[in-house]
Amino acid sequence: MTALLPAGGRPLLLGLAGLGLALVLAVGPVLDAVGAADDIGHARDRLARAQAAAAMPPVPAPLTAADEAGLVAVFRARLETLAAERAARIDGAGLQPDPARPALPRLSASLLGTAEGLHGLLQALETEGPLAAAEEAELSVERPADPEIGRATVMRLNLTIRGVLLPRPSPPRSTTP
Repeated sequence: MTALLPAGGRPLLLGLAGLGLALVLAVGPVLDAVGAADDIGHARDRLARAQAAAAMPPVPAPLTAADEAGLVAVFRARLETLAAERAARIDGAGLQPDPARPALPRLSASLLGTAEGLHGLLQALETEGPLAAAEEAELSVERPADPEIGRATVMRLNLTIRGVLLPRPSPPRSTTP
């Protein structure tokens, strides 16, 4: 092959081979730097999302208790607090065990009040801690308004939510035989 090249071609061929080798050696670190820049960009995006999540207010805990009686008491106390702040009153509250989901029993309540008061109570249950999302809510007219005596419409809210029973702590294991 060297016979086909003119006498001055060998240095040119060696120069081109050296340049090719230098390019091959330089491309590896350049590609590594481009890949690192992409990794840094992704890491910055994850950091920005983590900072945004950390800046958000904490999510309130759900309505929980260690046992069914405690859960009903917590539920009733929560309803009494919310009803006292609004035009509403509790007509009854109880627990309905769910065999399919024993750690998430249904809590039911019947409340009386104005449409505005009951709506505010439902909104507070779902947005303020402890959280309780309505599984079922049925609103009906208990007593219509009477404009002659200035009596407002009284509404009835039958409500079902899910509570959370906390797992019982397991007894400590004895290390002695």
